[in-house]
Amino acid sequence: LSKIIILLLIIILIILILLLLIIIIINKNMHLIYSRGSTPKVFWNKKKERALWNKLQKKVDLQLNPILHPGAPQTAPDTSLLSQSLSELKDSAGHSLLTEQLQYHVSLMSRRQYPVLLQPRGQCGAGDAQERGHTLLLLAIKTSALNYRYRQAIRQSWGQAGWVSPQRSMGEGRGAYVRRLFLLGTVHSPDLRNRTSDLLHLESRHYGDMLQWDMWDSPLNGTMQRLLFWSWFRDICGHTDFVLEGDDQVFVNTPALVSLLQEQLDKPCSHLQDFMMGNVVSRRQPERILHSQEFIPESFYRGWYPPFTRGEGRVFSALLLERLFLVSNRVHLFPIEQVYVGICMFHLNLSPTHHPAVLPSDWTKEQEEEPCAVHKVLLLRTHSHTHMLQLWERSNTHTGPCANSTVPPLTTRGIKVTTGAKKHVWLQSWHSLWKNL
Repeated sequence: LSKIIILLLIIILIILILLLLIIIIINKNMHLIYSRGSTPKVFWNKKKERALWNKLQKKVDLQLNPILHPGAPQTAPDTSLLSQSLSELKDSAGHSLLTEQLQYHVSLMSRRQYPVLLQPRGQCGAGDAQERGHTLLLLAIKTSALNYRYRQAIRQSWGQAGWVSPQRSMGEGRGAYVRRLFLLGTVHSPDLRNRTSDLLHLESRHYGDMLQWDMWDSPLNGTMQRLLFWSWFRDICGHTDFVLEGDDQVFVNTPALVSLLQEQLDKPCSHLQDFMMGNVVSRRQPERILHSQEFIPESFYRGWYPPFTRGEGRVFSALLLERLFLVSNRVHLFPIEQVYVGICMFHLNLSPTHHPAVLPSDWTKEQEEEPCAVHKVLLLRTHSHTHMLQLWERSNTHTGPCANSTVPPLTTRGIKVTTGAKKHVWLQSWHSLWKNL
């Protein structure tokens, strides 16, 4: 009998050792999946307690967690939760570790309203006086007071308001009405602001396509300007289907974009309410180089960024804009505008769709000079306002070999997440949940 008991104990010991080895192997594989970037790290589920933004956002997310707080709304009705979390952490030690610029950003994170200085003459930007019915696309172009030449180039080229015919080489497509709107703040220098103010008023009176707020034009204020535009759009632009958000130094192949967006209108409403398209960046970590324009120190934010579209330009539906604005009430301002939009998308459990014809800023001269190259592009950054006009002229040439050149169709490209990676994120989420119960 004693031999049998000893044998059973040995078998049990072997089983326990095997189970321990299996657990070690599983944990190691999960770590490899996580570190290889199969899925971005979830923002605040790891140990990031010292990063100010992570702490602020975690407070809000826990307040709106339906398991921790049954019956809590998934979307905050206003920004009161954001203000509450800011007031609780305003004297945090992490605040003193930030750069002067980021301290300024934090000081304004609770503010969501700024006075309007200039408004467009039309109901929703400059358009055709004969326009009837829905506007397919609003071109919402971020500019600055001193960039008059770029604004003029846009008005004369891809930003012409009114009826836009589809890309000729795409066959018998449907044209549509397009409207134009320039978004801007004020210059920092009081003297320069006084000198440009009268000129901007004259320009606005003449073209009726400018929306200006009484806030400084700076990279750190880009996110706030985006939210101000979303709020204005909801109130004014009730009959617009899509929005292009870009800056004033890009070229847009408007006829090709009109053709592509008309195709999206034929798809179900469930597709349109999720639709965002651009040049998608995924698995990106914050820039830690001090003098970089997108510098974010570890004292402010830790973790990976969610998938986001590059800041040169993105296109999305008015239905999605409504959802983004509502979810922004539960997301603290982030100093990099395109990352903030990505975070809002993350809270909606969405990711943007990549289109290869929305090019990054490193399009080479050799690539540009290839025959009919500009006909296959939706959006790219220009070198100057004259370069923009040249690209527009070339894009309107539909003879010879360019007669059949078209922008490639839109295909959904999701972020690939393996089953193991999904399980890993699920385990991390539960770990965070139980830790805070």
